[in-house]
Amino acid sequence: MKNFDNIIGDVKENAIAAATVVSQKAAQIYDASKHRISAETIKRAIGKKLIELGKLTYKATTQDVDLAEDIAKVVEEITELKQNLAIVNEHIADLKNQKICPECENKVTKQSAFCNVCGHKFEEPVEAAAEEPAEEVAEEVTAEAAEENIVIAEKADDIAEAAEEAVEELTEEAK
Repeated sequence: MKNFDNIIGDVKENAIAAATVVSQKAAQIYDASKHRISAETIKRAIGKKLIELGKLTYKATTQDVDLAEDIAKVVEEITELKQNLAIVNEHIADLKNQKICPECENKVTKQSAFCNVCGHKFEEPVEAAAEEPAEEVAEEVTAEAAEENIVIAEKADDIAEAAEEAVEELTEEAK
């Protein structure tokens, strides 16, 4: 009986660990989706400001009107939006274990010493993460739970599916 209690305890621990990993992965996906939506919103705002800048420039040129102050204000707003976009893109890259090349804005893995597009040399390659990726941990924990108790493993799969469905629903609503 004592051996059975130990097995049940281990199964519970594995199920909790699997649920935690799945929950963390769902939160990462949600955060990445939220940042992508922010990035698209900023890109649209930049597009509108560029149109406004073009109209002001056209008006200043064709009507011989001095709109330098208005043009400078719009340029400043565009610059600020682009800085905000760069911050959001850095967050997205960080969530994906990537970094952005300062030369060509290509995304590469954090461990890269050089950009694979333009050849830019990064100052220091970031050391590889000591932890296993969440997906590998989830697979290992789920496999152990399945070996010990199929019912618990099925519950972990149900949790994963529910999390994926929730993320898909949030992504569709965001679109």
